Amino acid sequence: MTNIRVDTRLRPTRFGFLVAPNDRAALREVFAISTCLWGGKFNPIIPTFANRPAWWDRQGARIESAEQIINGYLDYFEPDILVETRPGQAQGLGYASERVITLQNLAPPSSQARNAWTETTGLDVGALYGHLYEREFQFTRRRPGKVVRIVPERPSLANLVGCVFGSFPQKSALNDLERAFDEVFTPEHITLSSETVADIIANNWMNPLHVTHDGLDIQYSHRMDPKAFVFDGTHPGDLIDYWNLRAGVQPVVPIPTQYAAELGPFVRKFVERNYRPLPGNSHGVMIHPTVMFGRSIATDAIEPMFEKHFRVDIEGANCVQAWYPAFWRPTSDIMVSPTRPKVTAAEGSHSIPLDDESPSLQFDMLKHPFADRFGGQARWAHVVKLSDWSRDGSIATTYPEEYRNSRRPNFGGGLGKIRSTSEGFVELADYVLNTHYWQLESNVSAITTWLSDRKIETFLSDSGRATQQIIHTLGGLRRVSSIANPAIVQFLEKISRSPISKSMEHNQFRNRIAQAIKGSLWNRDAVRTLIEQNAVELGLEVRCDKCGSWSWYQLSGLDAALKCSLCLKSFAFPAINPAGSDRARWAYRLIGPFAQPNYAQGGYAAALSIRLFAELLESGPEQNLTWCAGQEMRFPDGLKIEADFILWYRRRETFGSTPRTQLVFGEAKSFGKECFGDDDVARMKALALAFPGAILVFATMKPASELSRDEIKRLSSLALWGRHYERQKRQSRAPVIILTGTELFADYAVSKSWEELGGRHAELVKPAYVRLANLRVLADLTQQLCLGLEPYHDTERRKWARRSKGKKLTQD
Repeated sequence: MTNIRVDTRLRPTRFGFLVAPNDRAALREVFAISTCLWGGKFNPIIPTFANRPAWWDRQGARIESAEQIINGYLDYFEPDILVETRPGQAQGLGYASERVITLQNLAPPSSQARNAWTETTGLDVGALYGHLYEREFQFTRRRPGKVVRIVPERPSLANLVGCVFGSFPQKSALNDLERAFDEVFTPEHITLSSETVADIIANNWMNPLHVTHDGLDIQYSHRMDPKAFVFDGTHPGDLIDYWNLRAGVQPVVPIPTQYAAELGPFVRKFVERNYRPLPGNSHGVMIHPTVMFGRSIATDAIEPMFEKHFRVDIEGANCVQAWYPAFWRPTSDIMVSPTRPKVTAAEGSHSIPLDDESPSLQFDMLKHPFADRFGGQARWAHVVKLSDWSRDGSIATTYPEEYRNSRRPNFGGGLGKIRSTSEGFVELADYVLNTHYWQLESNVSAITTWLSDRKIETFLSDSGRATQQIIHTLGGLRRVSSIANPAIVQFLEKISRSPISKSMEHNQFRNRIAQAIKGSLWNRDAVRTLIEQNAVELGLEVRCDKCGSWSWYQLSGLDAALKCSLCLKSFAFPAINPAGSDRARWAYRLIGPFAQPNYAQGGYAAALSIRLFAELLESGPEQNLTWCAGQEMRFPDGLKIEADFILWYRRRETFGSTPRTQLVFGEAKSFGKECFGDDDVARMKALALAFPGAILVFATMKPASELSRDEIKRLSSLALWGRHYERQKRQSRAPVIILTGTELFADYAVSKSWEELGGRHAELVKPAYVRLANLRVLADLTQQLCLGLEPYHDTERRKWARRSKGKKLTQD
């Protein structure tokens, strides 16, 4: 029976506000509305523009287009709901229409009756105020904390105050929350001025924006040095940057340039206090507090401002950052890239057994800590992670991330109700629902249904059926290791080609397997697995007394008279001396897919390939893989393509970031002089064109040294084509992975097999930053090893040099 682990988490709905950077009025409204929403401090602001603003990059480099930047923000924050501040801003972004709203959906005009039961979206802080009042603010506290309302000393700083401390809308149905805040918290109203700013920033008193995340657990993915962010408090772009930096990367101390002189002593003390050895580190590593400058501040003005206001007289303590973290841009896996914080109101975990015939889940969802049972739409989000720890590989737990407009998975909640995202399956809750009922999908059903949504018909191929039967017969991908040995698969192939009976005397069978796995700790139970999982069947071989040939008989088929499988004549069972080895002997016979010749119709190679992605690239208790054996795909234009396996693969978190699921198509071959022909390469290229960015895998059980010259030429041509960098998607076109017997027959990790092999293999995997679980890295390295291609980065560097040289010649 399969056991599924269900991890549940409750968090605020994440709204993404689409704002033109020069729209000061819309920005002020966004700050005010976010102050009124539960978790509003962590709602991202997505800058929208047709052309990059001049202040976007100090060096003036145009690394990406405006469209790439906007989509990069969306991919980083993955908003549940998009909020337009101007009509049509969400057009072309791919969001489902029901998940695009306007500011009026969050804050209807005050003249409009506010129907909190049906028309509003999100959860305002009114219930939170009441919850806090009942919990603590109605009582006289022994050490009362100071609560403040900050107001600007002049209108030009109103957006600064709203961004840093929060504000309330004046002309909407939410304006009653301002009065509620004052009644519950009795705040002190303080004017932001030259005289008060230092105290306000240093003390960081509780304010309306703070309250939006009261009771929420905020976890940033990794330790980052503390930062003070110097920015222009009147520049909309800087305000957006500060808001997103705080909401999506790390907490930062705000230092408006309008008060640089007044805040200078505070910043210097901030640096002196935080410049200290990293706790627990014995290598002299220091914490480096950083003074970071907003992008609107001219480059030549940074150094004078820093020298005048912020420099300290401690050697090594002065650290200036003139760049803004480009979280909208994909970064290398070898770097610690920024990741948005994990915001949690409550979380829990369940371990649930599944019925293999009808895999369904029934589990209790977390109850909201203070909200009413009913009231509005998309008030909060449920996040669910499924982990198949049993590793039998039957249930789909990994899906492609389609957070914008997803039709899958459909676990019974209706189309579009549940979305697959980088943090898990997300469901937006309209009301409190204690129990969830989810009908899960098998691996095959999940992938074929996903293809069907794209108008692609699928049919299980003969080789796919054999692969599927092999994996299921052995009891899952983990036990495929029982045939992960070239001698074993060649031995089984030899038996399957027996012209009369696909069987072998039981001692001889066990001895041949034992000889093949001699010295191996990882498939030492191969014989037991093959027998207990019914890959082979015990029976009796009896010698015909008419023609002298041996025939195998099931135990249930033994009788006083037997029929010879060769001469087809009947003969008597050797009842007088049944133990005599010259007339009868116990024997194992291959059954099911194992009895099929041609290495189980290619099923061994495909099964070993799928096992590699599930088990051998990284270790861990859970399997981040959904797989489907060989499928014949028929596209809407009539094109027919077969893939030996299809995968949804997601490697585990690295440096706190959750990688995206990758689509993988595989061509698996056994042994042979020419495994990969022109037709095989053409099919895989057609799949790459149909599914841009997909990973292409060519797997064979023979060693790399036996790849023919023609095979290397064909695969190299496709690999170089796939290496082409597509600037719009900011990734190579179609990474090509070459897998050989070295990888498919690895005991427990491909990296260890490479280390043991030595030479170039060991050299490539030696650096600590090399992670074979990154399929683009695996593609690059296997192309070097099997095809003799240069490293991918060297290819790109040469292309860059040629382009730069061409530009220079044109200019000259």
